[in-house]
Amino acid sequence: MNRTITGQILLILCCIVYLVWWYRGFRPGVSVSRVSGVNGVLLLVTAVLGLAGVAFSLMHDEAPSPWKISPVAIIIGGVAGYFVLLVVTRFIFHRVVTSELFLIIGWTMLETAVIDQLNAQGVLGDRGFAIMCVVIAAAFIISMVLYVAYYKMEEMKAFYAAMVPLVTEGASMAVLVCIVAGKI
Repeated sequence: MNRTITGQILLILCCIVYLVWWYRGFRPGVSVSRVSGVNGVLLLVTAVLGLAGVAFSLMHDEAPSPWKISPVAIIIGGVAGYFVLLVVTRFIFHRVVTSELFLIIGWTMLETAVIDQLNAQGVLGDRGFAIMCVVIAAAFIISMVLYVAYYKMEEMKAFYAAMVPLVTEGASMAVLVCIVAGKI
């Protein structure tokens, strides 16, 4: 459990550093390199925190008892969901497909696997599991709505709207950490 929670904390930090990188590199009217200097360091730190966070989040401290959701179902559902949403966002909403779609789906799959793993280990009770299902679903919906709307927004609104999914996903993981720590 400690490794999984450490992974969640690393992912929260990843979201924070990514927000700083986004703010510095994508502000409308500001022209800066997004991959060199301070921004390059921020991007590198974001990548390292993200990869470490995913790795730690998926580490099992003990063999889990039966899962509520099969890990295979999470993977199949995520891959199928990605391709369905790719088609829907591209051909129905005419939205350019970007890496954010992959990140939204990947994060949702990861968090579903994490709460399922913690529930199977007895660390996250059924009530906490249900709460986290709602929290993750809400973060996913918010992210998808803003993903679709991004290119249709005025530039400054889009700049700030693009930050919201990082905040909701970071907050979702913080809720999980607090539930597991007994603070909620």
